[in-house]
Amino acid sequence: MIKLIHEHRSVTEAARLLGVTQSSVSHSLDRLRNMLGDPLFLKVGRAMVPTERVETMMGDIDSVLKGIEALYSQSVFDPQNSSDRFSIVCNDYEHDLLVPAIFERLKQEAPHCSLKTYQLNMAIRNPLEKGFTDLELCPSAPQDSTDLVVSKLCGDRMLTYYDPTVRDAPENLADFCSAEHAILSWDTNENTSVDKALAELGRSRNVSYLGPNFSSVAMVVRGTNMLATAPSRLADSIFRGLAWVNTPLELAPSEFFMVWHIRNRHSPRHKWFRELIKTVARDLPQTSEACQKALMRIKEENEAKLEADAKAKPQSPRSSSDAFA
Repeated sequence: MIKLIHEHRSVTEAARLLGVTQSSVSHSLDRLRNMLGDPLFLKVGRAMVPTERVETMMGDIDSVLKGIEALYSQSVFDPQNSSDRFSIVCNDYEHDLLVPAIFERLKQEAPHCSLKTYQLNMAIRNPLEKGFTDLELCPSAPQDSTDLVVSKLCGDRMLTYYDPTVRDAPENLADFCSAEHAILSWDTNENTSVDKALAELGRSRNVSYLGPNFSSVAMVVRGTNMLATAPSRLADSIFRGLAWVNTPLELAPSEFFMVWHIRNRHSPRHKWFRELIKTVARDLPQTSEACQKALMRIKEENEAKLEADAKAKPQSPRSSSDAFA
């Protein structure tokens, strides 16, 4: 602030360049005057003229600012020459959806860096607060912590999966509710978004299996008559080989988030890694490739059915005027 007032002879211009209000600079200047026992700048016409004390301080001020700039330049993260290890704690859904692409991008931009991932439900509690991992990818944002920063990455639509070699797709909500279900429950909360939506309709479902991750749910569904409701992008990975159908009730899109500790907010290394993950998430397709193909096939089948129905529909008899013509 002193340097800018000295250079421009103006409190107003110093405030503009600092991006603060003029009164803020004036108050700071008053505090410095009291601390140093010197008026520092005197109003002469429209200009702020520095005192002798300021003139003698300017060399030291320049040295201090250059030192701060040198400290900052040393903290800039250079991915090409870094050999850091980054770490993520996540569930199998977030892992399969994002981690392969994150690792691929990491090796492209930071070829000497490595990546380690941990299970979300591992024994170590509060891994972010303890500095055990860089960040967390999770399906729900923490609500009760002032030390964590949350950023939404993307969302997904929910589908109901089943084994077509054992059963047919549920035809309606009653069929859906009467079937046996496998669900994800990696903590003590067993009331999922599906159960909440059913409760609003005065319905419930028959939950027979509760697994710690989507992989366990998919394994149990295979070869059984059970249903599993899960994000669409898993059709290409964990639920590959199973058939799916649109869930016969209105469900909000699933979401997942990136969470990190506030201590890393301004870390150049951490900021670079967060931006890499955001870029990977932005490049994700709206739904899985398997779902895109299936939805296109369903659309084509519906269009073909409408066309066939139109051809089979009997033509209305012509009016007498048409016949005369």
